[in-house]
Amino acid sequence: MEHKFKANELFNLSVDTKSVFPLNLEFIVKDKKSKDFSGPGIYFLYYKEELVYIGYFHSSKLSNDVRTQRWIKELASITMRGKQIVFTQRAFDAHQNCVNYPVFQGEISDNGFLTSANRVLFTDKNWTSFQTNDFLGDFTFYWFKEEKNLNRTREELKEVTSQLRKFYKPTCNG
Repeated sequence: MEHKFKANELFNLSVDTKSVFPLNLEFIVKDKKSKDFSGPGIYFLYYKEELVYIGYFHSSKLSNDVRTQRWIKELASITMRGKQIVFTQRAFDAHQNCVNYPVFQGEISDNGFLTSANRVLFTDKNWTSFQTNDFLGDFTFYWFKEEKNLNRTREELKEVTSQLRKFYKPTCNG
C-alpha cells in the first residue's frame, strides 16, 4: 500500500450554508473503501514542507477508518475551517490575538473538534491560504499501518507516537 496521500485525493470540501464563515466547511471522504485505512497505525501530516502533526490510530474494527475518525478532525481543526470547531480557553485566548484569522466569539467547549493554541497560531500564520476553499492539495498524510505481527497495544502505539513527537516537534501537536 502507498503510504503518501494528498488530502485533496482523499477528501472533498463542502460549504455548509447554515454555518458562519470561517467555521463552515465539511470534509467528506471521497472513496468509502476503508480497508487500507482501517486498523492501527501512525500518521504524519505535512502542510507543504512543514511537519504539522503526528498521530496514531488504534482500532481493530474494519469499519473504523482513520480518515473519518482522525484525519477529518485534524484538517478541520488545523485549518480552523471545520464547522465543528470548538476552543479550549487557551486556544480562545490565542484566537483573540490573531492578526490574520478573523476574530469572533467562538465556542469554548469540549463538544466538537477541539482546537489548540498551537493550531490557532498556525492558522493565523497561514490564513491567506486557508481562507480559500483550495488548500487541501497543500496537505499530505503519511500513513504507516501497523504490521499485524507487531500487535502493539493502544498504549504501546501511543508511547511510540509520543517519542516521535518529542523528537520531531510538529507545529500543531500539543
